[in-house]
Amino acid sequence: MDKALQKQQMRKEALAVRAELSQDVDFILRSTSLIAGQLLSVPEVGAILDQCNAGQACCFASYAPSKGEPNPNGFLDLLESRGRVRPNMAFPRVAGKGKLSMHFALLEDLLPGSFGIPEPGMDMPLVSAEDIAVMLVPGVAFDLQGNRLGYGKGYYDQLLAPLLKKQLKCPLLVGISFEETVFDQLPSESHDIKMDYIITPQKVLGV
Repeated sequence: MDKALQKQQMRKEALAVRAELSQDVDFILRSTSLIAGQLLSVPEVGAILDQCNAGQACCFASYAPSKGEPNPNGFLDLLESRGRVRPNMAFPRVAGKGKLSMHFALLEDLLPGSFGIPEPGMDMPLVSAEDIAVMLVPGVAFDLQGNRLGYGKGYYDQLLAPLLKKQLKCPLLVGISFEETVFDQLPSESHDIKMDYIITPQKVLGV
């Protein structure tokens, strides 16, 4: 079986699992809180946030969850409850076929955009990917090697590929997932960009 067909089948399986999980509202709320705690337990993330609290500019990129995706944004409220400074936030906007642009925005600024997914308006300030310290990345599924399975449009791969090609600093890439959509191994190809960490409500996976 070729990799494209393997990906299609595993994507279908993971989406079915996620759809079932998303029906449990209490589970989703608990997951948001647990993911926030796991994210802030990552030493590299903590070090970057310490720089923010010391007055240095730092930017995190995140996403507005849709289609049953786990919510990565609970860490913002958790930081506030601890008296810590929130980082500047950037969110993705579909900028063309297979292309994302990142824009400074607040969650409350986001409006329904491409595919009904909340995204910044085109007038919001652009952010270069190389200026993002930590990027929280959605995915349909992940595996223990850090591979990510998206929807098949290659948005994040195309966003980050120029940095890798030019050997520029890449953000710390953190895949956000439910435990049930982390597989032992996913089919991967040379252009697939791996995560540095995968976070679920139950654990942090460093890869």
